[in-house]
Amino acid sequence: MVDCSKLLWYSISLSQYLKRLMTFDAQLLGYTSSLSNVDSIPMLSGSNFSEWKEHLLLVLALMDLDLSLMTERPSSPKELKHWDRSNRVSIMIMKIRIPQGFRGVVPDDVTTAKDFLASLENFFAKNEEAERSRVQAESSSMSYIENENVRELIMRMKTLGAKRKRLGINNSFSNDMMLAHCAVKMLPLQYISLKNVYSCLEGKFVNENGRWHTGEIWSTKELISRCDMEEETLRTEIADEARKREQ
Repeated sequence: MVDCSKLLWYSISLSQYLKRLMTFDAQLLGYTSSLSNVDSIPMLSGSNFSEWKEHLLLVLALMDLDLSLMTERPSSPKELKHWDRSNRVSIMIMKIRIPQGFRGVVPDDVTTAKDFLASLENFFAKNEEAERSRVQAESSSMSYIENENVRELIMRMKTLGAKRKRLGINNSFSNDMMLAHCAVKMLPLQYISLKNVYSCLEGKFVNENGRWHTGEIWSTKELISRCDMEEETLRTEIADEARKREQ
């Protein structure tokens, strides 16, 4: 005969075991998710503080750990427990996303996440401002380099555009067709035929649309294709001239 009391005990034990297992799985999932969030914060370098801070604040908010950055240390024991955890873990997360060589930027007597972040900001904001000035100067002096092909010019412009984006500078090079427009304007006189075609297309665009275009003529891919044809024509003309001189 089946002992009902034992069956009931086994049923309760199994239920408790499954609950514990589910709790463990949930904790493990939460731990894995937290690590994934922390890993999404880029490592701090000498030139990405703004991006680093933006990712950090988002992750701390998603993990409900930003309390110590938004409020001063409370006096209530109940509130203090949550605040202390926020403060402690926030500092740990910041430290783990900072290279060992940069940690000396923060004074040893800093004990709050708010002051920790402020110390980093005071140091790296100056570096970013200096780099921003350098990139602005590089943008102003950007020009065609003798004997480079249009692909090389466009790659230099795209690289500069990536720097501008990272530093939060207004970035006309982020638009592919506007980048092509700027590249055309930089091309030397040997591309005069192509530049004339582009100018005609600009005039046509204005007549048809009643406004000046904002980089809506050629993509960089089309510009490269047209320049390849132009360069081939130039090579042919140079070869023909050389043959004529030899005759």
